Amino acid sequence: TLTNVKARGIYGEMALENLLANILDKGQYEVNVATKPKSAERVEFAVKIPSGESKDEIIYLPIDSKFPMEDYVRLCDATDSCDAELIRVARKALEDRVLAEAKDVKKYIEPPKTTPFAILYLATEGLYAEIVSSKNGIVEKMQQENIMIAGPTTITALLNSFAMGFKAMAINEKAKEVRVVL
Repeated sequence: TLTNVKARGIYGEMALENLLANILDKGQYEVNVATKPKSAERVEFAVKIPSGESKDEIIYLPIDSKFPMEDYVRLCDATDSCDAELIRVARKALEDRVLAEAKDVKKYIEPPKTTPFAILYLATEGLYAEIVSSKNGIVEKMQQENIMIAGPTTITALLNSFAMGFKAMAINEKAKEVRVVL
């Protein structure tokens, strides 16, 4: 099922949506959000982050799922062949592809409507680990572009921290209401 590019993209999106749905409440994120006014471009998911005193004032944290499997499979095959030159070429191709995807995700950043950064979600831990372990500074290059990279475990931790923050804010709201009543 993952040999078809469209099916693979849908898998990555569904995996990310399942994580979002399992960790955050329904109203804490949106699907297919236009982050730039008068633009047809839509980010797959955007976490709604309160940005002011009012609960209605929000900014979006854009999250886009990518799954460059062909390049990753070529790297795995090259590693299996133990050919150093083939590994180097395949790793470079994968890194270039992920950097290109990061530049694509950058188009969703539009402060003050969004956070000054976006998240590029890589759908498998192996792919994420390969990119993070790169000695070519790919993570640093993405950070310079205001793109944060995340795999399934990393995004889960990040979303859990958001959920905890949202719960703390809800408790503070209730505490304010109690103070007013008292």
